[in-house]
Amino acid sequence: MDILVTFDENYINPFKTMVKSIVFSNPEPITFWLIHSGIEEKYLQDLNNFCVEYGVKFEHIAISEKHFENTKSTKRYPQTMYYRLLAPIFLPEKLEKILYLDSDTLIINRLDDLWNMEFPDGMTYAAASHGIIGNVTDNINKLRLETDHCYFNTGVILMNLKRAREVVDMQEVINNVNNSKDIELLLPDQDIFNNMYGKYTVEIPDELYNYDVRHYLGYLLRSSNKHDLDWVMSNTCILHFCGKKKPWLSQGYNLFTSLYKYFMYK
Repeated sequence: MDILVTFDENYINPFKTMVKSIVFSNPEPITFWLIHSGIEEKYLQDLNNFCVEYGVKFEHIAISEKHFENTKSTKRYPQTMYYRLLAPIFLPEKLEKILYLDSDTLIINRLDDLWNMEFPDGMTYAAASHGIIGNVTDNINKLRLETDHCYFNTGVILMNLKRAREVVDMQEVINNVNNSKDIELLLPDQDIFNNMYGKYTVEIPDELYNYDVRHYLGYLLRSSNKHDLDWVMSNTCILHFCGKKKPWLSQGYNLFTSLYKYFMYK
């Protein structure tokens, strides 16, 4: 299994927690691919040593800033926002498929079904929509981005790289970002993904593969009380700690914080 991550030095420890969780429930060979710009060699060596310790492989791809000399790049539009969108271009040709994971995720069950899913004809990506937030939000996003599909959360994306290399064009992505107004993009890279590639994306169930831990009660109500904590622990594969209140921060407590800290200190 090949897993893609993109982060800077600030997310090294959350990445390590995610790695600990995934090897606990997924014993098959795993290679992590990090796309980054400018992470110091000492941190890269530390990451490699850590991954060796946990029995997984670690590869990294450093992206030169020259690729983005003429792009919109500010605090709101950091250069790293392009890496997830352009991953099919940067990753080696030998890879035909990869699973992108945000570093603020926790893997608590096997990923086999997701990894082995077949893409319908014409589909390039698989991602979840956080419909639990409500149809009103989804409809606003459709109007805002002029799309007719649900709004996908890009914290977890299964990528059909063979197909994506036919679809993704670096200059088109850069032009899309440069031509956008700040007010149009609330979550810049996620909005760009939905605007450009949402039509090539098949929806997967968020309660299994991108569970927003902020909305436990919402999932419970939506499932008529079926998706309680026992169900989540037995069935959900990926917990996503969305939002600003991260579980490694003092103000980041929620129902799943203790589980996160179990792996963090493991």
